[in-house]
Amino acid sequence: MTPDSLIRSSITTLTTHVVLFLTLTVSSLAVAQAVPTIGSGSGEGSKVPYRGTSLSYGHSITPYNYTKEVVSWTHRLGLMPEWHFTDAFTVRARFYLTQEFTLSDTTNSVNEVELSDLWLDAVWGGWKEKTTGIRLAGDLRSTFPTSKQSRAVSRLFTLAPGLNVSRTFGVLSGLTFVYSARFTWRFNRFSTRQNEGGLISNCNANAEQVQAVGFIDACNNSSSGANNVQADVLHGPTVVFNPHERVNISASLFMQRGWVSPMSAYEVGGVSLPARNYTRDFIGFSFGLSYQPWDVVGFTLGAFTFANQLDTTGKYIFPLFNRNTAASLDATFDLEAIVSSIAKEQK
Repeated sequence: MTPDSLIRSSITTLTTHVVLFLTLTVSSLAVAQAVPTIGSGSGEGSKVPYRGTSLSYGHSITPYNYTKEVVSWTHRLGLMPEWHFTDAFTVRARFYLTQEFTLSDTTNSVNEVELSDLWLDAVWGGWKEKTTGIRLAGDLRSTFPTSKQSRAVSRLFTLAPGLNVSRTFGVLSGLTFVYSARFTWRFNRFSTRQNEGGLISNCNANAEQVQAVGFIDACNNSSSGANNVQADVLHGPTVVFNPHERVNISASLFMQRGWVSPMSAYEVGGVSLPARNYTRDFIGFSFGLSYQPWDVVGFTLGAFTFANQLDTTGKYIFPLFNRNTAASLDATFDLEAIVSSIAKEQK
């Protein structure tokens, strides 16, 4: 096997593992972030500083389970606090607890509860151009490694500034077009993923072993050899339509390019692998249908897909729905509406 073919084969193996990791461990958080919910408590007339704060509970199913079962079924509890200092400046956080009912590919025990990363956003409400009605807004997102997946990649924290441009039209209860972009920089202790086992000390690994695990350097004291994504750019359009004040339909398509930590040249089993800088490209799609029957609770039926742009044969994957698609159903409880309802009953 030539060095070039070894590299290509290793990239294919590694990319498959990356998609599995993202599908099983990121989709629960991503579904809740990508599919918007609606709540009457966060309307323009509300001035309560904690408006928008909510608690969610939902289930998701995806057909992508790597080795053990046909489908993966999980449920999750989400905490989404917000604090509005002014109309223009808001701080919000996101945190999720997830548990899989089926046999998981990412846990050490049956029905193990997994923590998501803690997301903290500082949000600028934006500026609206009076003539065109175009609004420019942004935020700065930080994440902290409370998930075991982030700890496995030796994550310290991330910084991710985001910017979006939007325009709302007066169609029924509102039609909004948005284009958003976010740059993320990851601060990691190491350039490769780590695990809780012992360090690799065997320096006589052959080329077949290297191919099997994907770019593993047996002499670099790495426990996995899979290089971390150092930075990425995520961007794409979103359409949000409100046919009724209590009904919300949204769809988002986003593309991601990630820059992987560079690899030094080395030789394993007589095969020389050159120094390499490479990227990973993914594409995602989300769809959500939300209904708010009561002020205190709303329901969202959603679908979230995240996958490689190319399959293992180099052909493009249909980005909207494929084997990575996770279907979800969530109930979201509005804290402000709950407090207001209790206050009315007391009176």
